Amino acid sequence: MISISRRPSLRIADPLLRSAYSLVANAAITAGLGVVFWVVAARLYEPGELGRDAALIAVMLELSAICQLNMVNAITRFLPSLQRGTAKALLRAYALSASAAAVIGLAFVVGVPRISDEFSFLSEDWRISALYVIGLVGWGWFALEDAALTAVRRAPWIPIENGVFGVLKLAALPLFAAIGIEHGVFLAWTLPAVLLIVPVNLLLFRVAIPEHVRNQRPAGSAVLRRLGRRGLVRFMAQDYAATVLALAPTALLPVLIVALLGSGANAYFYVPYTMVGAFTTLFFAAGMSLVAEGALAEDQVRAMAGRIGRRVALILIPGTVFMVVAAPLILLPFGADYVRESSSVLRLLACGCGFSAVLVLYVAIARLQGHPGRILAVEAAKLPLLLGGVIVLSGPLGIDGVAVAWLGSVAAVAIAVTPWLLRFFR
Repeated sequence: MISISRRPSLRIADPLLRSAYSLVANAAITAGLGVVFWVVAARLYEPGELGRDAALIAVMLELSAICQLNMVNAITRFLPSLQRGTAKALLRAYALSASAAAVIGLAFVVGVPRISDEFSFLSEDWRISALYVIGLVGWGWFALEDAALTAVRRAPWIPIENGVFGVLKLAALPLFAAIGIEHGVFLAWTLPAVLLIVPVNLLLFRVAIPEHVRNQRPAGSAVLRRLGRRGLVRFMAQDYAATVLALAPTALLPVLIVALLGSGANAYFYVPYTMVGAFTTLFFAAGMSLVAEGALAEDQVRAMAGRIGRRVALILIPGTVFMVVAAPLILLPFGADYVRESSSVLRLLACGCGFSAVLVLYVAIARLQGHPGRILAVEAAKLPLLLGGVIVLSGPLGIDGVAVAWLGSVAAVAIAVTPWLLRFFR
């Protein structure tokens, strides 16, 4: 009886599991509020308008990943073990991300309208263009600050932050629709993230970072010493390229679907794609926790990976079964059209969740071991399989063909890396 009563407190005291549970809770809160956001958006806005703003948001997320210059992974992997200069390192990451976002954001709002008429509004209204660039800078900082909170063992604050973000963007949807603001979906998604940057960074720089340095007294990273400065640059470059490739579908799929099948089809695909993406975020959260805590205990990575893998399976199996069996019921709040058009897409995408979890675990272990080339190989194989499949299958199968292409790409690469994972755990 005594041992049973102590188990919950031991789990909470374990930094790996505390961080993992916090990030999984954040992913669940973000996913839940995200689904509600798209339900409300689908009710308030026409499919064409929703599809256009969804594509705008998707491109912003991809461009933000590019502009972050892989600083999210670098912060999670190396910030926990820095012996000095932790705050300065984070500030440099912010500055680099903002500079890249300003340049790339301006290039996007100027260049894309000349390529696609679907984005001509960016050249017609300077205000939405300016807000897009500001949002791109802000979204980069929004992602980096979450990585920093994880790195300094303040992950329990992340679900609070993102919960507030979810509520604010939900409240903004009907407000913007009522007053007739154009691109209300995009603005409702972007402006709350920008507003939350100030309080979160006050917590980081005034409390979290000083206490981490004082309490943990980091001893440095053996992998970082092995890599050296030149090896670290190579690590960052390869990991950065892999990250951009990994997030490319978020931007390329909506744009490709709009070009091949139209804005309405993108709306019917994007809703289940977002739902499955929110579910797989749970696995990415667990992987991020593994990287952050493994950075402080590099000799215990195998044991940590096993514990994380077992807990991910407890979420993965019932969640996948539920999405496959109850797809029409899950989509019912979006309306009858979404039930008819999107149920098969949701089922197909859900079948890929197990393969996605395998890849997340593989990537986390490779990052901790200092092998970014393996991560790059995974993403370099997955993306062309996906895009080629979409081009071939979208014609005869529509958005179901896009879902089949996504499932096939993640399955093929996950099967290829599974033998290595089995050897690692043995």
